Amino acid sequence: MTHPLIVGVNTAMFDGIDQETTFRIVHETGFNIIELAYNQGYVGNLDPALFGDENAARVKALFDKYRLRSVALGCTINLAGEDAVAQFSKRISFASKIGATYLNTCTAKRGDYDRLVHNLRALAPEAADHGCVICVENGGDPDYDAFSVAQEGRQLLEDVGHDAVAFNFDAGNMVSLRPDVAPIEHGFEMLGNMRHCHIKDIRTQNGEFFFTAIGRGQLDYRPLLPALAQHNIPCSLEIPLRMHRQANTMPLRGANPVPVEQSREVLLQSRQALETMLGRAFG
Repeated sequence: MTHPLIVGVNTAMFDGIDQETTFRIVHETGFNIIELAYNQGYVGNLDPALFGDENAARVKALFDKYRLRSVALGCTINLAGEDAVAQFSKRISFASKIGATYLNTCTAKRGDYDRLVHNLRALAPEAADHGCVICVENGGDPDYDAFSVAQEGRQLLEDVGHDAVAFNFDAGNMVSLRPDVAPIEHGFEMLGNMRHCHIKDIRTQNGEFFFTAIGRGQLDYRPLLPALAQHNIPCSLEIPLRMHRQANTMPLRGANPVPVEQSREVLLQSRQALETMLGRAFG
């Protein structure tokens, strides 16, 4: 059975913009699914209060106001950190409160692999108890190179050994960290363990990596989109306009937020590109 493609918007493209404005624009551009980008470091240092009851209630109220829902939560931290289990437990609880099933997170450094596995083994049963799945994401820089290609990811899942851990595939990350791999084609190798996918486009300029509207960069998602729909794998447009990756692939966040209207235009361009690729509207 073929399902319609489930497409949401990751809020990284509105980094620094207030939540109400972000949710309103996502609604006005025709989307009804939102993935909060609560990724430590990538969107600045996060206030722990973001994962508390008060913010969960605020988010749910905005969902109701703008007729939105959550399928996934972006919540990257260093999963091999000493306090990773305690910190990620808060994210699991928060995700369940706002109705998000999938917790998308990059992993850790390759040298911290054993601690990564240990922590995921501790967190997986808790995620399952909340009806959630931890979706480890192939990394885009050396801080998260414990999982960068399918073979490494499958080994990680085998070592953790729990159904509440799966993949979030990100072709854009692969462009920077693994230029030896064809990103979209490699996505098919991850389908069997994939529960969520980030749709991200990227262009390379002077050796650095910049994120752009879908269809305006170097990635052609046309082969992958029908497979995502067929396997009922939800995705979100992750376009972190305020950030780019330097030549060494490490992220650099701009000093100021991107103008709201620029983000709106990029979102509209991306929607149009996806509908062209699919040959139909979605939403």
